[in-house]
Amino acid sequence: MFTIHQIAFYLHVAVGSCALILFWVPVFTRKGNLDHKKFGRYFSRAMYIVAISGLTMSSLDLAFPLATHAAELNLGAEEARGATAEIRTFALFLFSLSILVLTNTRQGWLSIKGKTDRSALRNPVHVALCSALVLVGLVLFANGLRVGSTLFLIFGALQVASGIGSLRYNFKSELKDKEWWIDHLRGLIGSGIGAYTAFLVFGGRQLFEGIFGSVYGNVSILLWVAPGVIGAIAISLSSAHYKAKFGGDWAVKHAKLRTNLFQ
Repeated sequence: MFTIHQIAFYLHVAVGSCALILFWVPVFTRKGNLDHKKFGRYFSRAMYIVAISGLTMSSLDLAFPLATHAAELNLGAEEARGATAEIRTFALFLFSLSILVLTNTRQGWLSIKGKTDRSALRNPVHVALCSALVLVGLVLFANGLRVGSTLFLIFGALQVASGIGSLRYNFKSELKDKEWWIDHLRGLIGSGIGAYTAFLVFGGRQLFEGIFGSVYGNVSILLWVAPGVIGAIAISLSSAHYKAKFGGDWAVKHAKLRTNLFQ
């Protein structure tokens, strides 16, 4: 178990580090051109690997917490119970983030691939994945109430909202003009939220504590929540921008231009 966990960990860190950089290439390249599409595919594939390796690690932590993290320690009964509870608490959070990343990456990719054809989004596997995101979000939220964790409460609510939003989009009777593009943005920005949160909570935590010491501990919760807040704002602003762009004068003017060119 420990060996499998370590392999998944190193794969998760290596590919996740690349994904954190790859995320920004499609953001800053012109939408629809070859670089945007190419690096978008690279980012999506990297996030699939990140999500699956995260699910592998967190599942092992939930099932065998001491074997994966404290196999060489000689713990007493009380210490073992405490370590088990702590490991499983954070494993649940990593598990939920992995489901968030996997679901949103797949949602964003299938939205742009199928556009108005949502048959792939209504596939039982994808529907089950979106439903699992809602369920794990509820469990994380309940655990946040139990342990008094603001981080868990925020991300539990975010995951529930994300899963319900995806299911609503997938099964709504009609789509507005270019709505698939907005869902594409929502999905992949949501995936980036999960990636950066996991980095700040897990990987970046040791790095920043080493650099900033106790100062990081005082502001850590703000940094952990920041990707979700910034991402939510980015999704809201991007959605508003493209709704206005696709539904306003821009669409009318470009439609007239195409008509004149091909008359």
